[in-house]
Amino acid sequence: MDRVGKAKRVRIYLNEGDRVGHQAAPTAILDLLRKEDAAGATVIRGMEGFGASGIVHTINLADVAERLPIVIEWIDVPERVDRLLPRLKQMLPYGLMTVDETEVVLYKPRTVRDVSSALTTGDVMARSVFTVGPTTKVRDIVERMLGQIYRAVPVVEGGRPIGIITNSDLIDRGRLGVRLTLLNALDPDGRRAELARVDDAGKVARDVMTANPITVPATMHLPEVATLMTTRHLKRLPVVDETGGLVGMISRLDLLRTVVQGFQVGEASPPRPSGLSATSPVSAIMRPDVPAVHVDTRLPEVFRAVVSTRLHRAVVIDSERRVLGVITDAELLQRVTPALHPGAIRSLMERLSFVQPSESDQHATARQAGDLMTDKLAVVSPETRLDQVIDVAVGGAHKLVVVVDQQRRLLGAVDRADLLRGLSY
Repeated sequence: MDRVGKAKRVRIYLNEGDRVGHQAAPTAILDLLRKEDAAGATVIRGMEGFGASGIVHTINLADVAERLPIVIEWIDVPERVDRLLPRLKQMLPYGLMTVDETEVVLYKPRTVRDVSSALTTGDVMARSVFTVGPTTKVRDIVERMLGQIYRAVPVVEGGRPIGIITNSDLIDRGRLGVRLTLLNALDPDGRRAELARVDDAGKVARDVMTANPITVPATMHLPEVATLMTTRHLKRLPVVDETGGLVGMISRLDLLRTVVQGFQVGEASPPRPSGLSATSPVSAIMRPDVPAVHVDTRLPEVFRAVVSTRLHRAVVIDSERRVLGVITDAELLQRVTPALHPGAIRSLMERLSFVQPSESDQHATARQAGDLMTDKLAVVSPETRLDQVIDVAVGGAHKLVVVVDQQRRLLGAVDRADLLRGLSY
């Protein structure tokens, strides 16, 4: 979450014994919020209270102690609150939930440190994991992944991961014609057509998965996991116990969170003989070759800039190279009519040129970079410490952090892979 500014506060009122499925309700809610990169939430246990029933629950009555009131308070950016509220309401069969506008006037995170050698995978992994069986239909997998934060699904047989399905697997072997983020940006008819093509192929998880996935034990220390991820260019890994059974998933984001959230397990991490410190300036790892377009750049040239980077986005600048905003591939797809979607998808997926300017002008709701960009981007100075950059990237769910000078002129950028690599080597 951004350090200061407008925010929303969500309060959920429950009783101590309330459950969501087989989980205690507070645990289920916190699991969802953490999985969806919420800024943070607190569970408060009340001493006494009553609800719609009029029954007083108090710590002084032993027979109703398990029904003490519980309040879950969550403060976050308005966009994330709006996105997750429907899922929270669907989770809770009863209770009270309120939302109000608030303003963050001070935000001081705990002391930040490097990826800790005192922490293990089991300390920070996500324990609630969406898995599929080897015969699950690929269409069902795609529909389940749409709109979710996870981009890799373990294929499990007998409790053990026998494969993993990623975005690339769905495209390469599952006959999915677009990345999941682009599929979500298509109009309903376009999404139905893509899902129908996947369905027609008749494939199941075993047909498209990457077999024998790399896994890590729950006892592996985080620096080893970070090194494995950076050297093998992996974003997430299944976590297994001593018998090889799946017990969780660990992602690059999970590792970066440990740097900014002050996890403390066991002894403090010993100093490393090499590699950057979390207090090093971002200039030590930033990349100067940032895809950028002028605010007046026409649509076809914007496409070319966006497809030139693995993050599928480009920074928008003015004539003085001052940063104005950012453009993503999903926003590009939304700005052309469905008639041009095939050409736009081909350009974005195969890194090819888009249509000529005259044709794009006839079918676009936006014709130049200034019409396409959003100003919701993360900007830091070259002197900003890596721990603070990680805080911005993780808290605001930014895939790209732009580095600018005092006049906001573009100097470079870092992504999550750059940040983890800087702390690992």
